[in-house]
Amino acid sequence: MKHPKRWIIWALAAAFYFYEYFIRVAPSVMVPNLMSTFNVNATAVGALSAFYFYIYAPMQLPVGVLTDRFGARRLLAFAAFIAGLGGLLFAFAPNYWFAASGRFLMGIGSAFGFVGMVYVCSHWFEEKKRGLLIGLGSSIGTLGAVFGEGPLRAAINQFGWRTTSFQLAILGILLGIGIFLVVRNDPPEMAKHDKKMKGPPENLLKNLSTVCRNGHSWLIAFISFFSYATTPGFAALWGIPFIHRTYGVSTELAGYAVSMIFVGWAVGGPIIGRYSDKIRQKKSLIVLNSLLGAVLMAIVVHFIHLPLFLLFILFFLVGFVSGAQLLTYSYAIDINPETVKGTATTT
Repeated sequence: MKHPKRWIIWALAAAFYFYEYFIRVAPSVMVPNLMSTFNVNATAVGALSAFYFYIYAPMQLPVGVLTDRFGARRLLAFAAFIAGLGGLLFAFAPNYWFAASGRFLMGIGSAFGFVGMVYVCSHWFEEKKRGLLIGLGSSIGTLGAVFGEGPLRAAINQFGWRTTSFQLAILGILLGIGIFLVVRNDPPEMAKHDKKMKGPPENLLKNLSTVCRNGHSWLIAFISFFSYATTPGFAALWGIPFIHRTYGVSTELAGYAVSMIFVGWAVGGPIIGRYSDKIRQKKSLIVLNSLLGAVLMAIVVHFIHLPLFLLFILFFLVGFVSGAQLLTYSYAIDINPETVKGTATTT
């Protein structure tokens, strides 16, 4: 039986993923305000923002293991509440280190966003829809990054950074309450079966061992890492200065050009996911799009002084084919036992 409630559950999981992307990038538009408030330089503000990532990355493995054990409902609700609590600490921080602690708590909560969304997709929807829904959820998260820049800056100009941060924190707490009240780990007919599959707490390490002993898990993990690191690494770190210096354009124009990678990712993720659901060939699409991405990036890096319109198109295509990286998560679920879905997703 297909439950109408499953779309509400998926929407709440995707909404939290949007929220964690939003708060992830928020400090980038608060730099002048934070420098003035805490009397620090831009480097210190960068470090303040990075407190989010200091815990976000190492949390990924335990998040997968915990999700296999406890499911998405309690963990996503807890995550949204912790992120909101971090937002409150950040909004009312009397000094730099209180603000950094708030960012740290936001990172802990946000670490559950993507895995929780994938969990909902794999437990509430049939396999033929997983690729599309994971891709669509990722696109929604990317939109969070977009809204966390221009629109957020407008809100800060209107209300101030502390008031805006407070409002964001309250939104996170309310989202946590909504998730706890509405989200369920499994459809009713699967709940009893899933409870048996989870087993005792000692199975947590067993689940991790199961995934790690699967050689295909390691291969797909390396493919996922290099597919993801190359594109956001270029877009977020040295893409703008590279275009600015190579083409002699303003940093604003370079930023618009590089942002096409994220636009392409947002468009490509759902389309590639839907196509993979249709042809049932995740592995072939991952390999093909990885090769296309390498070729496109090689053209950008080695064939300099291209026409700007072509550069915009190439960046869009780089992002589009990179959307296939999202297939690695559903593929990791496919090649591992049902009991280790969360662990497989994050390993």
